[in-house]
Amino acid sequence: MSALLAGCGKAGEQQTTATNAASEVPGEPMEISWESLMPEGEEDRLADLYESYYDKLDQKMMADAQALESAEPGSDNAKDLVAAIVEGSANDTMDQIGTFNVVKSLDGATIRLPGYVVPFDFSAESSYREFLLVPYFGACLHTPPPPANQLVMVKSAQPWPSEQLWDAVWVTGT
Repeated sequence: MSALLAGCGKAGEQQTTATNAASEVPGEPMEISWESLMPEGEEDRLADLYESYYDKLDQKMMADAQALESAEPGSDNAKDLVAAIVEGSANDTMDQIGTFNVVKSLDGATIRLPGYVVPFDFSAESSYREFLLVPYFGACLHTPPPPANQLVMVKSAQPWPSEQLWDAVWVTGT
């Protein structure tokens, strides 16, 4: 199985060495945690980004609630406010929060990482060869997606069985 780390570094981005590695045995895959994919200080920065995002979201929701409360029932304004928050509307998605900062020392490393599968394709045999490995169950557009440096693109030479779709899995690759 081949795992390609998403979020390759660009010039000028913060890049540091891997931290929190669970094991480094010569010749064996390096077992890492999701925190190992974030440069030093990135977790604090991510927490600040989430706090700011949710503060702005709270302010918007309060303003929308006050506008809806003061709107005349059945008016075009009330209909527009309700339509803006229904499922499938532009407000029914979550912004991706985070950065593309990576741990450059992991480029080309053979790693072993646990996570959850978000498939890209399915075969007639209910298996798939390409998927994202994500740090938590349910990572999709309806919850804040993980930052780009917390997504691993997996391209498997052999199909992965779909009955493991909801289970935590371990992936080993480069």
